[in-house]
Amino acid sequence: MKTHPVDFLVSGLIILGLVVASSSSIAVFVSPFSIMWFGKFHILADGITFLLLYGFYSAVLIHFCLKFHPLKCGTFSMDDSHFFYWKFITVIHEFGRGALLPFTTVFAKPVVASLFGAKMGKNIAMGGFLVDPWLITVSDNAILGLNSALISHAITSGRIILKPVNIHKGATIGVNCVIMPGVCVGENSVVVAGSVVKMDTNIPPNELWGGMPARKIKDIELNDIRG
Repeated sequence: MKTHPVDFLVSGLIILGLVVASSSSIAVFVSPFSIMWFGKFHILADGITFLLLYGFYSAVLIHFCLKFHPLKCGTFSMDDSHFFYWKFITVIHEFGRGALLPFTTVFAKPVVASLFGAKMGKNIAMGGFLVDPWLITVSDNAILGLNSALISHAITSGRIILKPVNIHKGATIGVNCVIMPGVCVGENSVVVAGSVVKMDTNIPPNELWGGMPARKIKDIELNDIRG
């Protein structure tokens, strides 16, 4: 990935700003009470709160940036300002998501993904992870298997490609699957474990797909879905 010194400068300043904002919030609003309640152990409480605040402020900053300057889908050169903007948003997300990792249980994963801009439905079982969550939609009752990856960008031949990923209602993404940019997995469809769904693949509803790259294996009968 092409980088410039300005990338490190801007990212460093933003991270420093988030650290200062989180630390200041703790000093003003948290420490007086944590000292009273926990005594000499208040540092532990303050540290936990710092991670939560840093993650939350990172998510707020991302929402603010994307509201006033949304990331566009398309293909951009590494000299394009949009590529620089994507790197900026990605760095904020990675550090913010990292701060929240101690609190991100399997039950909290959809909430954290939503916090950083993913469109998440109800009753989602999420064992995988989302890259560029602000371009990803996961609908009700979908299952994302352990270590599966939904990725909405690809970098190749000096370009970055940004495309949305859509997982429809009741779809299942198996263990260790990779879902590439531009993929749409239809309602109640299943991608078997270890599969790679290549860019721009459209999987219709009620189909079983698998392989590298994934291809249709068979139709899924309604009786199979109902169990």
